[in-house]
Amino acid sequence: MGSVLQVNNIHIWYEEFGDINNETILLIMGANANCKQWPQEFIDELTAKNFRVVRFDNRDVGKSSWFGKEPTYNKFLKILPEFFLKIIVNRIFGLAVDNKGKFKFSESSSVQYDLSDMAKDAVSLMDSLNIEKAHIVGASMGGMITQIIALDYPERVKSITPIMTTPGIQNESLSGPSQELLNAMQKSFVMNLKGRFEDGVVEIYKQLTGSRFPFDEQDFRNKLAPIVEHGNNPFALHGAAIGASPDRTSRLNEINVPTLVIHGTEDAILPLDHGIALADGIKNSTRMIMDRVGHEIPEQLYSEIVNAIVENIKRAS
Repeated sequence: MGSVLQVNNIHIWYEEFGDINNETILLIMGANANCKQWPQEFIDELTAKNFRVVRFDNRDVGKSSWFGKEPTYNKFLKILPEFFLKIIVNRIFGLAVDNKGKFKFSESSSVQYDLSDMAKDAVSLMDSLNIEKAHIVGASMGGMITQIIALDYPERVKSITPIMTTPGIQNESLSGPSQELLNAMQKSFVMNLKGRFEDGVVEIYKQLTGSRFPFDEQDFRNKLAPIVEHGNNPFALHGAAIGASPDRTSRLNEINVPTLVIHGTEDAILPLDHGIALADGIKNSTRMIMDRVGHEIPEQLYSEIVNAIVENIKRAS
């Protein structure tokens, strides 16, 4: 059913599965996504391997404490005709994206929290649950938080599995998002303002899905509904937190725990070179490259991914 704990001076919602006496796998989800995006079938495969699994809502999403609020100017934008709104949104994106297609982020002094705060949330949750050490599995932004936990709290980590993530969004040598995804983000922004949130999410995930397993829109909508119902905050400040957090590339050699880097070859938001750079920088790492997979954890690969995670965990024994 899940519970709420006060950790790191905020409220964090979590739930756990499996035998409490088993080794713990802590799952950390990505930006603007609550923990229900970790599929139950994926969790069931992990618990079947005799692990205790804990998933939680990061701050600003789900049933944890929210910080981001709807900007006041949105009320004005919502009443504009859609054709005019598209022009304004196109202009906004033009100012927000550089000539390489990468987003320009705020200075760290102007944000309410960064990824280090979110890493502290996770470690504080471990404290409250009496988890001395855990195997950390993080997706996208969750993979960035995973790296920070391994760097700043190494005594709390047995192994890490960063999935579809990056050592640093600001790294100039790494690729930016695809133009198709940027276009979809603009369309999604307009849809959100017009009250069509689910349509906007579908627009983005069509671009995030690779060619190996075709996007099934109806199945996606069916799975999206309970995730949105759990708690959706379209104004979460996760993007600002990512941008305000320093690049980790130069520190990757400090990570000494067994590491499995998982990445798709058709990731439209964090292209494959991000995963390769991450794996190359961590000396005790292995990698699982998913052919023709995008920014996703396909259900057709759950068993393969779980088996790879378990093999990485065995290296920590």
